[in-house]
Amino acid sequence: MRIRIGYLLFLYSCITWAQTLPKVDFIALNATVLPNFEKKDVNGHCHFVFKVNAPTDTIRIDAKAMRFSGILINGKAVEYKNNGKELLLYTGFKKGKNQLDFDYYAQPKQALYYIGTAQNYQIWTQGQGRYTSHWLPSFDDVNEKLTFSISVTTLENEEATRTSLTAISNGELVQKETFRAIQAGKIYTTWNYQMKKPMASYLVMLAIGEFVFQTHHSATGIPLERYIQPKDATKMDYTYMHSDRIFDFLEKEIGVKYPWKIYRQVPVRDFLYAGMENTTSTIFDQDFVVDSIANNDRNYVNVNAHELAHHWFGDLITAKSGKHHWLQEGFATYYALLAEKEIFGDDYFYQQLYSYANRIKVAAKSDTIPVMNEKASSLSFYQKGALALHYLRDQIGKRAFDKTVKAYLKHYQYTNVETADFLAFVRKYADFDTETFQKTWLESAAYPEKEINACLQKSAFIQELIALQKDRSKPLRDKLDQFRQLLQSQKFWPLKSEVIYQLKNEPFEESEPLYRLALQQGDIKVVKTVSELLTKVPASFQAEYEQLLSVASYEVRANAFLNLLHSFPEEKERYFEIVKDWQGANDKEVRILVLTAYLNAMPETAPLYSIYKNELIGYTGPDYESVTRIPAFQNALTSFPEDVQLLKNLVNATHHPKWQMVKYGRDMIRKYVKTEKYRILFNQILPDLSPEEQAELKRLMQS
Repeated sequence: MRIRIGYLLFLYSCITWAQTLPKVDFIALNATVLPNFEKKDVNGHCHFVFKVNAPTDTIRIDAKAMRFSGILINGKAVEYKNNGKELLLYTGFKKGKNQLDFDYYAQPKQALYYIGTAQNYQIWTQGQGRYTSHWLPSFDDVNEKLTFSISVTTLENEEATRTSLTAISNGELVQKETFRAIQAGKIYTTWNYQMKKPMASYLVMLAIGEFVFQTHHSATGIPLERYIQPKDATKMDYTYMHSDRIFDFLEKEIGVKYPWKIYRQVPVRDFLYAGMENTTSTIFDQDFVVDSIANNDRNYVNVNAHELAHHWFGDLITAKSGKHHWLQEGFATYYALLAEKEIFGDDYFYQQLYSYANRIKVAAKSDTIPVMNEKASSLSFYQKGALALHYLRDQIGKRAFDKTVKAYLKHYQYTNVETADFLAFVRKYADFDTETFQKTWLESAAYPEKEINACLQKSAFIQELIALQKDRSKPLRDKLDQFRQLLQSQKFWPLKSEVIYQLKNEPFEESEPLYRLALQQGDIKVVKTVSELLTKVPASFQAEYEQLLSVASYEVRANAFLNLLHSFPEEKERYFEIVKDWQGANDKEVRILVLTAYLNAMPETAPLYSIYKNELIGYTGPDYESVTRIPAFQNALTSFPEDVQLLKNLVNATHHPKWQMVKYGRDMIRKYVKTEKYRILFNQILPDLSPEEQAELKRLMQS
C-alpha cells in the first residue's frame, strides 16, 4: 500500500482549519541537471530536505525509468529499491529533519523535449499532469508542495558562432557561471535558479535555447522578463503588446499582490499547448510570436492573461484533484477575459461570453460529464467554468465577488483547495444559494439557458446581434438601409460581419454596393469576412478586390490571392509576380500556399518551378515546426510523393514530440508501404536514417 508523503508544512499561523499532519513531509529540493541534446538524455543530482513526523516503513519519490547512484541519507549510504516508477527508501531516516542526496540518469520519453537540430535546437519541459517525474525525481501528487532550486548546465561547442544558449527555470536567477573544457572544445554554463515559496512538482520547468530578452517592471516593482528568439527580435513589441497593462490589471483586479518574485514569458517551438503557467516562468507556443501584420490575425493577449492568472489560480493555490480542476482553468479563463475587457472593451467581453455559451449549448447535447468531474472536457473546465464565475459575479455583485476571491486566495495561499473551500467564502461575503449554484453549474451537464441568457441580455450589443441574426430570412431589399447604416457606423465589427454573412447567397448586382462599402470602411475583421465569403470575384469587382492583397492581414491576403487566382486564371503570371516574396507569419502558411499554387498552376519548365519545389520540400524537414511541416507534407506529397528527401523527412516526423506530427508521419508511411514501389524506396533510404528512425520505419513496414 502506498504511503502518502503528505502536505507541506509551510502554512501560516492564521490558518485555523483542521488538517492531518503527514508522516513524511518533503520541504525542499535542490537539483542540478545537465540535459544533453545529442544524446537526448539528462544527468542530475538531487538534494532533498524532508521531515519525518511519525514512524513509516517506506518513503517514495516518483521517478520514471531512471537510474540512481550514490544514494545517501544524512551522509550515509542506504538501501533502496527502484521499481521503474519510484525510488523507494527503507532505512537511514530519523524522526525530524533529514537530508537525502543521490545522482540520477534518465532518457525521458515525455515531459522533457529536444526540438530542432544540433545547429538550432531548443530543450523545454511540459510537466502538467504527472509528468515532471520523467526528467526530475519529484512528486506526481499535486498536494505535495515544496520549494525548488534548479541549477541547469548547458554545453555547446567552443567554436560555435551562434548566439550563446540561455537556460531558464523557476524563480530568481541567483548565479550564472561559465567555464571552458579546453580539451573537449566545450563551453559549459551553469544557471542557478531559486524558488523561495513552495509549489507543486508539475510546475517545475526548463527552457534552453537561443534567446534575447527585455526586462520591464510592473507598477508594484515586479521584474517582467520577455524572451524571444534572436531572429524574431523585431517582433518583441508586437508579441508582448499589452503585457504590462495585463499584469497591472490582474494584480489590481484580483486584489492579491503577485505572489512570486519575478515573472518571465518564453516562446518555444512546437510547444504542446498554447501556453503553460510554470511558476514564475510561463512557456508559450512560438505561433504567438507576431509582427505588425500577423498581430491582426492572432495575438497573444488571451493566452498571456490566462497563464498569468494561473499564477494565482493554480500556482498559489492548487486544486486537490482533477474533480476540482475548474478552480484553476475556470478562474484563469474568466480573469483573462476580464483583462481582455479592460483592453478591448465591453462588447468584446460579451461577444466572447456569447461564443462560450453557443459552444457549451451545442456540446451539452452529447456531453454528459459535468464540470466537477476529473473527466470533464476542456470546454467544461475552461469556458463553462468561466461562465459560472461570471454568473456568480453578476448575482452577488462585483464588490462581494472581489472580497470573496481575495479572502479565498489569502486563506489558502501555497496550499491545496477544493470547490467547497471557495463556496464557503462566497457564503461568507454574500447571501447566495451556493448549493443550487453547485448543482446547476458544476454538477449538472445540462446547459443553464435561463441563467446564461439573463447575463447576456445585459449587453445592448448582444441584443442587437441576436436581433440581426433573426432577420436572416428577410429579403435583402427590406434590410438594405439597415445594412448600409450598420456598415458606416462605429459599431462593433461582428454586427458588420453578420451583414456580410447575409449577403453570401444574394445576387451580386444587388449586394455589390454593400461589399464596396464594407471595403471602404477598412475594418480588418470585416474585410476578412469578405475575403472568406466572396470567393468568386466578379470582373466588375476585380480592381476593388485586389486591394485586399495589401491589407495588413496575412489571412486576408492569402484568401484574396487564392480567390483572384481561381477567378482570373488567365492573369496568374501577374498574381504570382505580386506574391513572389510573400512569407507570412512564423508558421509559413502563406509561403506554402504561394509555392503550392505556383507548382500546381505552372509547367515544370517555368523559371521558378525547381526552386519552389525544393523550398516546399525543405519545409518538411526537422528545422521547421509541425505547423509548417504538416501542411508542407500535405502539399508536397501530392505532387512529389517519390522524392527521396521528402520520404526521409516523413520518417523523421515519426520521432516528433507532438502527437499530431507523429500520427501524420506514421499514417502516411503505412499508406505508402502498401504499394511495392514505395516499399522499395523506403528500403533504399534505410541506411541514411538514424538507428531510431530505422527501427520505426521497419516496424511500420511490417505492421
